[in-house]
Amino acid sequence: MSEPHKKVLTEGIEIWLGDCRDVLPIIRCADIAITSPPYNTLPTSAKASGLHAERRSGVNKWLEKAAIGYSDHMNEDDYQLWLNEIITTCSQIVKGIVWVNHKVRYRDGIAIHPARMFGLPIYSEIIWNRGGSMALNCRRFAPSHETILGFGSPHYWDDSNNSMMSVWQISAAAREADNSHPCPYPVSLISPLIEASCPSGGVVLDPFMGSGTTGVAAALSGRCFVGIEKDIRWFDLASRRISGALAQPRLAFDEPVKPKQESLAL
Repeated sequence: MSEPHKKVLTEGIEIWLGDCRDVLPIIRCADIAITSPPYNTLPTSAKASGLHAERRSGVNKWLEKAAIGYSDHMNEDDYQLWLNEIITTCSQIVKGIVWVNHKVRYRDGIAIHPARMFGLPIYSEIIWNRGGSMALNCRRFAPSHETILGFGSPHYWDDSNNSMMSVWQISAAAREADNSHPCPYPVSLISPLIEASCPSGGVVLDPFMGSGTTGVAAALSGRCFVGIEKDIRWFDLASRRISGALAQPRLAFDEPVKPKQESLAL
């Protein structure tokens, strides 16, 4: 891969095309990190089988999109070492929490919980109830949730969203219909994390930017953003989506909204 390339969308919003392992050492500081890394689970073939073959609406199209989404087929031990290195580096860059969206995966019939993959202290856990599952024939209760783990400790916290509690029911259908990335998450999942743990005008980092949803949420909430993506397809998509968010009139970096309340006496 060529040298990393930075694109500045506006003051305080920059995205990098390159491998995050090459770019992260360049990033001096951020307030928090929010990311959804590759899960090491995408299919290698668009050929439908099992439940995918039985269901007609949308699933086969998803398989076609996922099979060419990005490389996601590492040896499991190598994958966990690689991911730990990147998330640990993020924890050394940010002042506050590193939020990681991941899920339980199964290898040889045994569950691998994301909490067991990382050596960092867990400050907070959120369960994302997606409201549906594509694994109804897997001889176990069909998985319909993902986990968001907050590693480290907050340097800032706004209590306004505490009443959301720790189980969030946000339909996967909330994701944009025109987002061609195979595994995007909805803006509504990310905005509360930013508003709660990043001060207004602060910097949000995403080392696996993908289609740029974290950047969209940061822009809409008046935060700065640094995103990294190595695939030019998703880099260009993220650039368009974040630029669209920046064009919305409610955005005002020069007049940041003051936090309603701040408390670290936990």
